[in-house]
Amino acid sequence: MRGSESPMSRAPDLADDAVFDRFYRENVRTVLRWVIRLGGPLLDAEDVTQDVFGVAYRKAHTFREGSPTAWLYGITRRVVANARRRARFRQFVGLHLLPGIPSPGPTMDARLEKLGRRRIVQTALDALGEKHREAIVLVDLEERTAVEAAAMIGVSVGTLYSRLHHARKAFAVALAPYEADLAQATRRVHLKGEA
Repeated sequence: MRGSESPMSRAPDLADDAVFDRFYRENVRTVLRWVIRLGGPLLDAEDVTQDVFGVAYRKAHTFREGSPTAWLYGITRRVVANARRRARFRQFVGLHLLPGIPSPGPTMDARLEKLGRRRIVQTALDALGEKHREAIVLVDLEERTAVEAAAMIGVSVGTLYSRLHHARKAFAVALAPYEADLAQATRRVHLKGEA
């Protein structure tokens, strides 16, 4: 849906259940990516994604004009921020140590390697402040234009570029302790691909 929106197009009636259902199906994976990348490892990304769409459904009547993606991103930002606060509290009081439902892990080496790389990137993203994290997520990971990302966040393009500059520096610093692990994992994946 990223490239299909134009300022001249008529705003969808998200209060209509059929329209909202289609909107959900078209955007659920994007929102899940945003939640994973903005939320960090302490959040249950699927639950938070459902919370985002719950809020969006309740507020569908408030959407009148503009980009539905920017509107949905604004909701995602607020829901993720609240979920991160709750997760930090749960961690502070030790509730995160309670056993959860075990999930079957990946069994193939390649999937484990990919998961390890994702965790490293997520840990580095989690080390960033909220404003820097969302700049990296939208521009570098989601591959949105600076103009589109600035509109979604609600800042000027110049402000976004400034945040992105500082975010990339901070991200590189956060990744530095893992550079050897990333290089080794990348070599293993390439070697297995040649075998």
